[in-house]
Amino acid sequence: MKTFKNLWVLALSCTLLFSCTTSEEDLTTQSEVPQDVLAKLTAAHFDTSGAKLTHFMGEDGVAVEDMFFSFAQIDELASEAQQPFQKHYRTSNLVTGLPRQITVSVDPNLGNLGSDALDAMIAMYNAENLQLNFTRVNFGGKGKNKADIEVTEFYELESGGFITLGRAAGFPTRKGDPAKGFGINSRWFELLNPSLAEVTGTMAHEVGHCIGFRHTDYMTRESCGQNINEGSARVGAIYIEGTPTGSDATSLMQACGPADRFNANDKIALDVLY
Repeated sequence: MKTFKNLWVLALSCTLLFSCTTSEEDLTTQSEVPQDVLAKLTAAHFDTSGAKLTHFMGEDGVAVEDMFFSFAQIDELASEAQQPFQKHYRTSNLVTGLPRQITVSVDPNLGNLGSDALDAMIAMYNAENLQLNFTRVNFGGKGKNKADIEVTEFYELESGGFITLGRAAGFPTRKGDPAKGFGINSRWFELLNPSLAEVTGTMAHEVGHCIGFRHTDYMTRESCGQNINEGSARVGAIYIEGTPTGSDATSLMQACGPADRFNANDKIALDVLY
């Protein structure tokens, strides 16, 4: 569900992670991000103050806010820098080929909590009777057996009183496929022992990004105690008809917050798009 979580106030972020073990390739590095890359991300209206070079889900790139972008994706953002902003709530690209089955898998290192949360998250989405139907498959498949959305583990320490709970691997592609997954920070589990509901809500939030939803408070990030406009981020921020035009404090798609289920407006947004 979100990106950062205050250590003193429960503010759900991205997804979850059960084990504190992690593979070396998923560790976020502290190496300095090249200035030209920072410039491209800044032009896309991302806050780069905490940007880090990262190897995530098999690709090299940059972790920025609660998102990860490969270098190819960053170049794509830059190539669209002259397009006008659209300041609303979904991305320009959505999942296509509807009705469509979306397969999802979870890293076994996330343990029983991660496994149970994935099942609960799938049930949440499927209960909405969308044109997207989510189905669980085994983690680690290759080729056609690889899940459309994989939940993986990473390990990152807290900083400045906040901890990253999860990190989405972008938004839907131009071809109409969902983003390939998201990571969960196992450090969250060490520190705060989250509940099944919290982890389920965080997963549902991250899946929301994977299928094209922006934060409902993208204009301010007020749920994180900030006053930052995320802008279009060059992926679009398009208003969804029938939903509030301002921040929605109980929405599952708030940048930071304790929501662990869809509210009425989240359900309207899901119905409109899918």
